[in-house]
Parts: sequence; C-alpha cells; structure tokens
Amino acid sequence: PFSGRWREKLQARAAAQGVAPLYDQLRRVDPQRAEKLHPNDERRILRALEVYRETGKPISQHNRETQAMPPRYEALTITLTYADRQALYARIDQRVDEMMAHGLVKEIHALLAAGIPKDGTAMQAIGYKELVPAVASGDADAIQKAAEEVKLRSRQYAKRQLSWFRRNPKAHWIEVDRQGNISSIIRDSTDFLHENGVG
Repeated sequence: PFSGRWREKLQARAAAQGVAPLYDQLRRVDPQRAEKLHPNDERRILRALEVYRETGKPISQHNRETQAMPPRYEALTITLTYADRQALYARIDQRVDEMMAHGLVKEIHALLAAGIPKDGTAMQAIGYKELVPAVASGDADAIQKAAEEVKLRSRQYAKRQLSWFRRNPKAHWIEVDRQGNISSIIRDSTDFLHENGVG
C-alpha cells in the first residue's frame, strides 16, 4: 500500500491551483492514461499521478503487474441480496431519508464553510455530489429534488455492485428478507466460514 504522502501533496496542489496543471503533468508522464481521462476527472488524475510518483511507473503498467501477481490470500466472498429487488430499493430510499433527517445538509454546510471545494474529491461521493449544489444555493425545493437524485444514484450503484459480485463464481449468496433476518444471516455466514476452514 502507498504511504499517502504523494496523495496529500497532489490534493493540496489541486485545491490551490485546480486540476488543470495536474492533468498537464499527467500528459507528460503518462500520456496513454491522460488520453483516457476527462481533464476535469480530478480523482482519477490524482490517482494516476500518485501511482507514478510512488512507483515510477505509469498506472496502466502498475495495474498490469499487480494483476499478474498471485493473490496473497484465498478470499471468501459473502454477498447479501434481497429476493425482492424492490425491497432493496425501498431500504435504500429509507436510508437516504434517515441521512437527511440526521443532518446530512448541516454536514455539507459545515464542510463548505470549512473550505472544502465543491468539486473536490471528497464531494464526489454519492450523496454529496448531488446535494452540494442544492445546499450551496439554499433552495429547499432544490435540496428535496437532490435527495431524490441521491436515492436514484444509490439504487443504480447497488445494481452495479450486484452485477459485479455475480461475476465471482465463488461468491456465497445469502438472501435478506424484508424483516432483515439477521440471526439466520449470521448463522449462514458462520456455517460458510466454518465449512471453508475459518474459525
């Protein structure tokens, strides 16, 4: 794992000068990667530069070499899913409502007041990205509309996650019911781990 030293330096530079000089730097040291990125894609530009600074190699070469290495551990994957997809989506919507009720808007106000840039990496996560412009505008209707957008983006992300896990033939799937059958989930997970020599 990387030390984080270069990441902090690059983030500070992006905050002070914007992402354009960093994109220019990436074009010089790793033109192949730069060509694939949008000039405003701060997160991926910073990551590519961090890898280059830490390893001296373009990120594409680093990734190829890393993927070619055998895994250090045999991973076990336990994946939770809902038998009823609509139940999953309803739970996501409920979670967003809870986040809103417990002060997400206040948190964003505080972050902006602390000087976190609206387009900074920290503000690109689902929930922040949609709400930041609305919170900055102070428009209550815009905030409510943004909260609905957070629900939509979260449901889409959950769908992509499930698709990603389905590509793993060794994943152990456990169905969650509407009541959140925690005791049976724990029992099933524990049995699966014991069967595979864990615990």
